[in-house]
Amino acid sequence: MQVCITTKKTLLATLISSTMLTGCYWDDPKEAAAYVSSEIEHEDVVEHLVELEARATPTSDGSSVTRAAGSDGYQYSVDYIIEVMKEHGYKVSTQEFDFRAWEELAGTKLNVDGTDLISTREAGEGVEADYAVMSYSGNSNGELTGDLVFVTPDFNFDSPNYDDTDGCEAADFDGKPIAGKVAVIQRGGCNFTTKVENAQNAGAKAVIVFNQGNDEGRKAVVNGTLGSDTAATVPAFGARFDIAKQWFDASQTQTVPVVLAVDVKDEMVVTQNVIAETRRGNPNQVVMLGAHLDSVPEGPGINDNGSGTAGLLEYAVTLADTRAPVKNKVRFAWWAAEEAGLVGSEYYTNELFAPIYDQAQNEILAELGLEDPSQLTEEQIELVEARYTQLNKVKLYLNFDMIGSPNYIFGVMDGDLSDTKDSPDNAYTGDFKPPYGTSDIEATFNEFFTAKSEFTVPQALSKRSDYAGFADWGVAFGGLFTGAEKVKTAEEVDQFGGEIDVAYDRCYHQACDDLNNVSQKALFVNTQALAYVTTYYAFSKPLFPEVEAPAAKTMTRMQSDLKPTQKLRIGEKLKAAESHSDHGHFHGDFDQDRQ
Repeated sequence: MQVCITTKKTLLATLISSTMLTGCYWDDPKEAAAYVSSEIEHEDVVEHLVELEARATPTSDGSSVTRAAGSDGYQYSVDYIIEVMKEHGYKVSTQEFDFRAWEELAGTKLNVDGTDLISTREAGEGVEADYAVMSYSGNSNGELTGDLVFVTPDFNFDSPNYDDTDGCEAADFDGKPIAGKVAVIQRGGCNFTTKVENAQNAGAKAVIVFNQGNDEGRKAVVNGTLGSDTAATVPAFGARFDIAKQWFDASQTQTVPVVLAVDVKDEMVVTQNVIAETRRGNPNQVVMLGAHLDSVPEGPGINDNGSGTAGLLEYAVTLADTRAPVKNKVRFAWWAAEEAGLVGSEYYTNELFAPIYDQAQNEILAELGLEDPSQLTEEQIELVEARYTQLNKVKLYLNFDMIGSPNYIFGVMDGDLSDTKDSPDNAYTGDFKPPYGTSDIEATFNEFFTAKSEFTVPQALSKRSDYAGFADWGVAFGGLFTGAEKVKTAEEVDQFGGEIDVAYDRCYHQACDDLNNVSQKALFVNTQALAYVTTYYAFSKPLFPEVEAPAAKTMTRMQSDLKPTQKLRIGEKLKAAESHSDHGHFHGDFDQDRQ
């Protein structure tokens, strides 16, 4: 006997005899996926966005509203997720952790060579901003004055000797009159916090990182973050390439004076992830999906990432309303403090996976008669990883971050690296491969979009969103992304429509990221896509095609780095081997920087 659901809301159940089971949606993973995906209703997804915007609360200076982690707006968003998920029968829990909450307050000022510059917070519609304050910038404690000093910029982009590592080494500051001055550093080669900390250690009283300028996507304001783990305490700004080049040219013949002020709120608070899961399905084979729930402090974050949040939530509602008899347990996550550097998701993955790896390692040591992990050979480490994979119940993770950008593309993570292997945004270099199953996830997403006659854009696996922690712990991953502050190309306009040379999301990390800043089509299609792919794996046994076990290099960080009783705290981030990506505020794979 089996129940087949014929409508979403009325739940008309029909008893099917064993001879008629082939006609049921639930017998085939693809049919189940297509059915649940088709039951997603556009207006219901949008309604979740309306609810999220209504829960945003005023910023400290009253200039906007926000749902940033640590704010009342975030907590109200958490309450909404919990309420909806419990109403639909899910098992819901929260995971609390300490978090360094940062917010820019009123009074920011940057005047260079007598000209008052326009910040991203001040720029109105159609006005190009000159600079932004980097998240986790230090406080100026009133006005600071000084002269600009450039470090080692390189504008010879076509030269075979082009050096994109300005400020990445302490030696870059040797012989430079940095002490008591404002250091100006070109983006590239290493993360922002490395540049700022090096300048601070050389005596700079403030730092401006300007965009690299080596292509059209690297000319706008650098709207970045130092990350919640930064040791930098000086004021830090990001600037446009062209305006910084003007300063550089002027500095060749004169001093360039600066007057600046930054007032910030920076404190430790408690925030929480929201975790929910189905009550049925194999608990030893968990299909997990997630989206970050927090916004930046500057605005309500309705595209970034109310869109991913709403997509997950409406899929959960639809899955419950159809009474889908999932074979594998489905687990949902809404992450806190992503905008501070993936803090919530990395806390979760460390807390969950580190003890499992430790258990696997101890079991193999005991079986081999060894006492210390340092005694393990490469082949024996592979045994540990194989045992870890067996013990780990989370078999895949799907990530949805910014799935409704107004000038959208349909971006799909390039799980097999067939299109982005040589991309500077790719975190997987050399023979380092993504976890087994990642390429299958990409193929399943593309299958959905192909059926919809939609193009997709392969996304390099930069690991700069919440899938990073899962990837580092050897879990297959995939996801969707519709673009952030980079501009749309002519080819993409041909494929998706929209405006050429205009940002995918012109309100990225700004107060105007509200309900008017979402593509209804992108939001709806991507919600259907996430419903299709998640449901497909929720009904698949086995999850992936049978192939040889993944190589030992799948995981980039092991429990040997961690004491069994150690609790990973804020800022202890897992990173891809060899990755030097720009940290934080840049989403997706068009926005990353490597050596």
